[in-house]
Formats: sequence, structure tokens, C-alpha cells
Amino acid sequence: MGAGFTRIRLLNLREIRTHRLRLFTSLAVVIVSSALLVAVLGTYGSTSESVREFNNAVSGTADIEVAGITDTGVDQALAGQIRRDVDDAKAVVPMVRGSVVVDGSSVPLLGSDQRVTALSGSLRGAVQQERSGTVDLDRLRNGVLVGPGLGLERGQELTIDGVDVEVLEVVDNDQAAALNNGRFVFAYVDLAQRLLGLDGRLDSILIVTDPGADVSAVRSQVESIVAGRAVVVDPDFRAKQAEVASSVTRDATLLVSLVSLVIAAFLVFNTMNMAVASRRKSLAMIRALGARRSHLVGDMLGEAALMGLLGGVVGVPLGILAGRAVISSLPDPPADSVGTVINYHLPGYAPMVAVAACVVACVAATTLAARSVFAVSPVEAMAPVEVSDATPRRGPAVVIAAILGVAGLIASWVIVATVPGRPAILAGVFYLVGALLVCFALSKPLSWLVVRVARWFGGPGRLASVNTERAPRRAWATLMTVAVAIAVGMGTSGALDNLVSSMSKSLDGLGDPDFYVSSTSAASLPLGPLLPPAVAERVATIPGVTEVVGGQWAAVNIGESKANVQGLEPDSRAPFMRKASPEAVAQVLAGDGILLSNVLARVLGVGTGDTVELATPSGPRQTVVRDTVDYVSLDSGVAAMSQQLLGDWFGRDGDTYLQVITAPDADPDEIRRQLESAVGDATTTGNKPIRVYSGAEALAATQATVEQAGAFTVAIQWIVAGAAAIALLNTLLLSVIERRRELGVLRAMGASRKFVSRMVLAEAGAVALIGSAVGVVLGATMHLLSNQILTITTSLTVIYSPRPSALLFVAIAVALCLVGAFVPAVRAARMNISESIQNE
Repeated sequence: MGAGFTRIRLLNLREIRTHRLRLFTSLAVVIVSSALLVAVLGTYGSTSESVREFNNAVSGTADIEVAGITDTGVDQALAGQIRRDVDDAKAVVPMVRGSVVVDGSSVPLLGSDQRVTALSGSLRGAVQQERSGTVDLDRLRNGVLVGPGLGLERGQELTIDGVDVEVLEVVDNDQAAALNNGRFVFAYVDLAQRLLGLDGRLDSILIVTDPGADVSAVRSQVESIVAGRAVVVDPDFRAKQAEVASSVTRDATLLVSLVSLVIAAFLVFNTMNMAVASRRKSLAMIRALGARRSHLVGDMLGEAALMGLLGGVVGVPLGILAGRAVISSLPDPPADSVGTVINYHLPGYAPMVAVAACVVACVAATTLAARSVFAVSPVEAMAPVEVSDATPRRGPAVVIAAILGVAGLIASWVIVATVPGRPAILAGVFYLVGALLVCFALSKPLSWLVVRVARWFGGPGRLASVNTERAPRRAWATLMTVAVAIAVGMGTSGALDNLVSSMSKSLDGLGDPDFYVSSTSAASLPLGPLLPPAVAERVATIPGVTEVVGGQWAAVNIGESKANVQGLEPDSRAPFMRKASPEAVAQVLAGDGILLSNVLARVLGVGTGDTVELATPSGPRQTVVRDTVDYVSLDSGVAAMSQQLLGDWFGRDGDTYLQVITAPDADPDEIRRQLESAVGDATTTGNKPIRVYSGAEALAATQATVEQAGAFTVAIQWIVAGAAAIALLNTLLLSVIERRRELGVLRAMGASRKFVSRMVLAEAGAVALIGSAVGVVLGATMHLLSNQILTITTSLTVIYSPRPSALLFVAIAVALCLVGAFVPAVRAARMNISESIQNE
């Protein structure tokens, strides 16, 4: 090993210093790959980790949580029953969670009683200042404690959701500052229930067990007491729900990041292939001094490992900066959201995964390139590079590459056909590696095609074809770089565009109503609170309004998963009504069955015709799945049942939104003005305002959310396309630089600069045409496969549609190919002839 490190230091690193441009361009793509992996893992880890951090601060040492099935919570009396009947429960803490609007922004509201100090978390430290005696306990009925991040002052009076409250204390200590960045409001249970409209109900109950108690046994006792009227879960379940909510975009970005890693590996393969060609004399000298081929191969693998390690390590801080930039650019949460502050959190495994992936990719690519070393002998290596390069690829390596390549292609489609969930992303890696191996095995016919096409360009083209025949490996490396650049652009951008369009199409019907009257803004799902019954009566009397159809959405905890359930009325204009079969819709509206999105059907492990059991506040209920449909969702999925059944099962009688249909000749502006006037003095449960917006606004706001979710993925895709462009320019530049002596000889023989430039352009044009054809085939197939991968990982049918942007990627690749070859060729042609023909 010591001798190996010495050879790498004296020989390999010396060669690297001589070819700095080759090192820089190769490292650039490896660095981009590492940075992308770190950015993706950090960005999407931040959401779940921020929720987990806030949740842990609230739940503290609680071992078990009894959570409400819907936002109506659980009966407050259940806490007393658990406290009485569970012997090993050290503390049973009532908890109210929600959000209130303070100065126009959403802020988490936490409510509990003196038992909250038993949780021993940050929440205890945040509110224990109140226990010091500085606050009159009688004033807690209309007083709140706030965090230092809200900018409020002690004694300040404000109105929260229509209730006048007083700031009793600004809790200013380290625990309070760390709790959601100091942005929280704490109230005692009675006041918190009034602010959120939870009369006599709690959002959850946290249970701390006695030291040494059997937590599973305590949980079983709690489950028997709850009897299906609530869900008994681990207190960390909200963080898991947040992770699921970002899974669609996360999986798409991971797919693109893995593609960038394959590009990096391919570029390293090309670089090492060229390195072997340029080092033949030094390699032959080492062989003549007694070194074995295995030593030379080991040195190349060590060099590749160093390249992967350096690129991976340099990419980590860049990925961290990119992730922080993404988190800092996130818009403020809507006023009707929970209001949890998202801070940047980098998972501890992310840097190690990124660096290890880069090292493995570089070493694996070099393993294939290093086989060229076995062709080096002390005598034959003294021949010119072009003579050795003309030797066709033969032997078992080509056959093995062909077999493995075909196996990889077959495996990619087998994976998408049989593997469920996120592991299906590996199909993309299998496909790219398999395609590259097949093209490696076909290097001879591909180079032959470049030779034939080059002859189309006249005299310079015929000379270029001769040069290509003498250096087929160089031509293959260049055309494959063109092909990879086009394939990646076509495959990833096409699939991501199809994903966004399919997500938007899943919302068909959302914009059909002329207006919505809702308890939330157009940017949020109207999960609650319920509208007062009088609102529908007022809206129906407005001139020009022909129909008012009620409906509601409810957030339902199904175990540790969260689903959004829609209540449907017979004349509802909802995507479920369009997507499900008429027979299924009729059965559901009659109260016989439920409709599920494909995402939720996968989570529950059911399909059409299966019976599904749901926990409800009145106990477990069973129903039949009548149909499953595509429906975009940021949680574990969505479902639909009749409005009456939803009210009966989940105790939610009423509407959270109204669909308003107007006469064809009605004035939209006047209707809107009257709708706003009709609901202006009405408030929902919890004193939240009622919103009015058009169907077009509802559709546009939801589509904007979908497009925003895909914006990061699309940005990463363009970064990967840029990395592919760097790889293309790198290969072209190096191919011309390696031929500087050849071009100098042509100039010495009397060839003009123009002729030399036209010869290089002819070869580049032939490479561009063949590479583009191969790239289009690979890209179209990759587009289809990526659609299938995203369909599996998102449970949303991604509909294939060719994208016009595919021609753009072909045009850019061809332009880069010509420019990348022409510029260095002109520079080489203008060099001093005697300098050009010197042996390096």
C-alpha cells in the first residue's frame, strides 16, 4: 500500500497537475452530484425535522399520545378516565394545539394546565416562568403567555380570533427562544378551547409512564379505554406525517440527483480512458521497471477514489448552502396554517452518503476504464497513441458489458413492474448504467457510423473520417457524451413536466363552481372550521345565485397517517365526481362506500371492492372501497364519502365550504360583492373570518402550490443538464487538445487553418448527429421509464406526453458540440507549428 501511494503521488498526481483542465471539469460534475444529494436530503429533511423538533419540545418525555381522529379532538373526560384507570401513568397531560393569527401571521397555539410541567421538555422551560408567582392565576382565564419571537410586550392587549386577551408574560429564556423560534402562544385549557372552538374537547392527551413501566402494556390499556374513539400513537407521529407530505417532490428530486451521479460516473470513465491513452509511455516505463498490471489498475482506482473523495467533500458545503437558500426562500405560511417555523436541519448521514456515493461512482466507472491498462506492454506502448487507440474492443469485456447492459435494461423495467414505493427509483439507475454498458459494447458500430456520416462533408470530412477510424474510442466517448446530455435532458425534464401536468389534471372540476365561500383561503384546503348554517341561507337569497352546494373537508388521522376526507353532496362539482365511475359515485352519495385516491389506497393496502376500517370518534366503522382515482395530495392521500356519512361518523355536521353557481347572465363582480357583504359579519367556530373566491382562483392557487412543489425539482433538473453540458465540453475540449500534435502535422504538410477547422467541425458534426440519434432513443425510453417510476412513488398516474423541449436539448447539444470542438481547433490551428508537433 505504501508503494501504491508513492506511485499515485509521484506519477498519477503529477499527470493530474499537467492536465488541470481535465481535472477541473471532471471534478465539477462530481461536486455538482455531491451538492445535489446534500441539498435534496437537507431540504426535505428540514421539514420533518423542524416538525419533529417542535413536537418533541411540546411532548417532552411523553411515551404515548392519544390524538383526535379529526380536528374536533377527543372528549376532555377521556383524560380523567385514563388518569383513573391506568396505574402506570405517571402523568396524563391534556393538550390543545392549533393556530391563531397574530399581526396577520399564523402562530401555533398551545393549551394545557399545570400538568404540562411533567413533560420535562422545552415547553416546561418556556412556561415555568409563569409558575414563579409573577402572574396572577385568576387572570389566566383571559391571559396568554407568548414567546419572545412575536415582538409583543407584557400587559399588551390584543384580539385573537375575536377574543380579547392580555399578554400576561413574554417568556424570555433559552427554552422559549428555541421553541418554534420563539413564535408561540400558550394559554390554559379553557381559554385555548375558546380560541379554537373546542368546547369540552382536547386536541390530544400526552401520557408519561412511570419509570420502569412496560410502555406496550400501558398502551394496550389506553387502547382498551379509548375503544377506537381516538388514535393511540407515538408522540413523534406528526413528524412522520410531515415527511410523507413532502414525499412527491422529494422522490422526484432524488431521481434527478441519482441521474446526476451516473453522469459524473460516465465523465470519470471518459476521463480515465483518456488518461490511459495520454499516459501510455509512462505506464510502459513502469511496466518495463517491473510493475504488474494489477499495480497500475490499483493506482488508477486509487486516483479515482481520491477524485470522488475530493469532489464529494467539496460538494458538501455547496449543498448545505443550496439547502439553506431553499429553506430561507420558502414563503411565509398562510394565516390558516399551523405556523410551524421551518429551520434548516442537515441529517447527519447526508454528507457521508454523498461522499460515499461519489467515491463508489468514480471507482466503479474507473474499473471499466482501467481495463485499457491490460493492453499496455513495455514494447507496444511506445507506438503513437492513435495506433493503439485504433485497436477494436474485443474479448470478454465487451461480451460481459453487453450481457450486463441488457440485464440492467431488463431489470429497470422489472423493478417498475414489481417493486412498490420509493425503492422503484433505483430503476432509473439500472436503466442508465445498462444503456451505457450496451453502448460500450456497441462502440465499434457506433464509431463506424460516425466515420460514414463524416464523409458527407466533402474533403475535410473524408480526412476527418480517417482520423476517426484511427481513434474510434475518442469518437465513441464524444458521441456518448452528446447522447447522455440529450438523454438526461429529455428524460428528466419530460417526466417532471408530465408529473406537474398530471398533478394539475387531477384537479379537474375544482374550478367549475363560479364562487366558493370557504372557512379558509383559496391557497388552503378547507379543512375547517365549520361554517354557520345561516351563511348558506344568506348566499342562496342573493339575486343571480342559482345553486348553492355544501361540502366539507376533514383531516383524519388513520393510525399514524393523515388523510383528508371530503364530504360530497349530490350536485357537487368536485374532482372525485368526475374521476370516479358513475356507479361508484352513486353508491357513495347514497352512503354506501368510499372513494380513495391511489396514494391513500396504497397506504391502506386496499383496492376497489375491498373493505376498509376507519377509526371514528364513535368507534371503528367499516365501508367498501368503490373506486380509486388519481388525486394530488400532500399528505397520505385523500378520500370522499357522502356528506351525511362524514357528519355521522366523525361528528362534523355542517359545511366547511360552499360551491356557488350563478346564472349565465349574472354580473360576477356584483355577485362577489354581495357574497362578501353576506358573509362579512359572520364568523366560523373559533371566530375565524369567512373567505370568498372564484373557482378560477381556487384552481389557480392549487395549481400554483403544485408547481411550487415541482419548482425545486425542475431547478435541479437544469443543474443536471448544466453538468451534462460541462461533461460534453470537457470531452470535446480534451479530444482536440489530445490531437494538437496531429493538427500541427497537418499544418506542416500545407493544410490551411480553414481546412483544419473545417475538418474538426466535420468530425464534430458527425459525432453530433450520431450522438443526437442515440440520445433521442435513450431519452425517449428514459422519459417513459421515469414516468413509470414517478407513478409508483407518487401513486399518481403520470400520463406520458412528448415535450417540445426535447428538440431544444438536441439543438443545445449539437451547438455545444460544434462550438466545443471549433474553438479549441481554431486555437490549435493558430499555434506555432513547431510547438504543435512537439512530443509531450
